[in-house]
Amino acid sequence: MEPTRSPQTTLTDLLDRILDKGILLDTDIIISVSGIPLLGVNLKLALAGIETMLQYGIMKDWDEAQRAIAAKEERESAPPLTADEYVIFSAFGTHWYSKGIYECWRPGTIYITNKRLFMFRKLPAEILFQTNYEDIKAIDIKEKPHYTGIDRKEIYLLLKEDEVMPLHSNDVEKLKEAIENALKTKGIILENNIAVPDKKEPIGEYLQKEENLIDDDKLWYLMSEKVNEKVENQWKAGHLYLTDKRLCWWYEFDKKMLFDLQTDKIINVTIEGGALGNTLVGEKSIFILYRDKDKNKVACFSGNDELIGKWKKILDEQVKEYESPQNIETCPRCGKKANRDRLLKEGCPRCGWVSHRINKARL
Repeated sequence: MEPTRSPQTTLTDLLDRILDKGILLDTDIIISVSGIPLLGVNLKLALAGIETMLQYGIMKDWDEAQRAIAAKEERESAPPLTADEYVIFSAFGTHWYSKGIYECWRPGTIYITNKRLFMFRKLPAEILFQTNYEDIKAIDIKEKPHYTGIDRKEIYLLLKEDEVMPLHSNDVEKLKEAIENALKTKGIILENNIAVPDKKEPIGEYLQKEENLIDDDKLWYLMSEKVNEKVENQWKAGHLYLTDKRLCWWYEFDKKMLFDLQTDKIINVTIEGGALGNTLVGEKSIFILYRDKDKNKVACFSGNDELIGKWKKILDEQVKEYESPQNIETCPRCGKKANRDRLLKEGCPRCGWVSHRINKARL
């Protein structure tokens, strides 16, 4: 046998031949051991590059299906723009999501158009957030600690109804400049003296008219819950707020106010130690004795010693304010001193005495 091609060809030449021209095999293979046939293979093979296959009409259906899938993905990955809307600036970034049962940074592409600012995620396709330029009240850049241990810059947008939207990208300065340029194009001028908070305070939604926030901190609250048909006390993480009218506790997980007390109903505040509930979250806890209708009740909060001492001092000042000499009267039944307004409107918090005026009003 003599080769019809040059014997100096290499593996590269063979691969070029296979990809450009292709190979067709139609053969039978018999595998024998010691002259005894054991396996038989009927082999029909077409091997070539994709372009060669399509040129000869092979795998045409597969090619059409793949092109249809690619076209669909391209349509879905494009940002949803209106007819007369166009992109001015875009950058990959993240925004802080805190409206569901979890909080996290969600990645996507930030788009600045001639009409709005929004973030779009390609897969699965979804607009993660959007806002009109008219709704932006202020913009600021802050350095915040990151889980990497290095502080990073983040953009904070103050929107209408005091909602705060934190954003981050690789170049926050350039992103901020692009947003400000879009605002100037729309003729919107931001006020420089507006401070942008880190987040919207939940208490802001519940503040009454002419009610002002005095102080707030993260504290644990001892709640009674029914577990396996038994009532157990469990510590829940949340935020304690004090206004000039009320003491409130916000439950982070359920995103609702679960404790709401008028400060003039606080009778006494003490600090005690020891394990309470299912877990000891702090060495000490603060106990607040208050009047609820015709009963005395106790609310318990816990945290580190510094916070407990701070809130003990703050709440003691609130109690003293309501128990100043000009606001103190003596209960006609038990002889104990109590706040005058509370005594006349609700009765004695200790013995339960109620004035005839209140009894007549109830009847």
